[in-house]
Parts: sequence; structure tokens; C-alpha cells
Amino acid sequence: MIRSKLKLLIAQHEIKTGERLTYEVLEARVGLSKNALSRLATGKTDRIEFATLDKLCRYFECTLGDLLEYVPDEKAVKSKKK
Repeated sequence: MIRSKLKLLIAQHEIKTGERLTYEVLEARVGLSKNALSRLATGKTDRIEFATLDKLCRYFECTLGDLLEYVPDEKAVKSKKK
């Protein structure tokens, strides 16, 4: 599974700048809806457009690896071992 690290990036930004970064603020700064940001942060989305990833990476000055991580599915790992 692919897991979002958007909440971590937001928390790091808040610590670094001392500014509270809500989805509403992020919406205004990057041009993504707060609903889309919330779905991405909570893992409730099935797909992400490259433009969305680009906007977030530009804003946070990060790489895709900072924004997303691959976590092997436990069921798939166990079935391969059998």
C-alpha cells in the first residue's frame, strides 16, 4: 500500500515556521481543495494526479519520498512466504 505522509509534512512545517497550517490555508497556497487534501492525508483516496503531487512537493520543497511511502501489504507478504 502507498501511505501519505502529508500530516507529517504539515507538522514539520508548523514546527519550522511556528505557523498553524490548516487545510484551508494550504488550499489557498497550493490551489488544491481542502477535501482533496484531507482525503490524501487520511489515505481515503484511490488515485493522485501528478499535478497534485507536483504542487505539494513544490510547496513543501520535498521529494515524492517525503510525501508518500510504500508499505508492503501484510497479507501479500505472508502469502508469498508460503
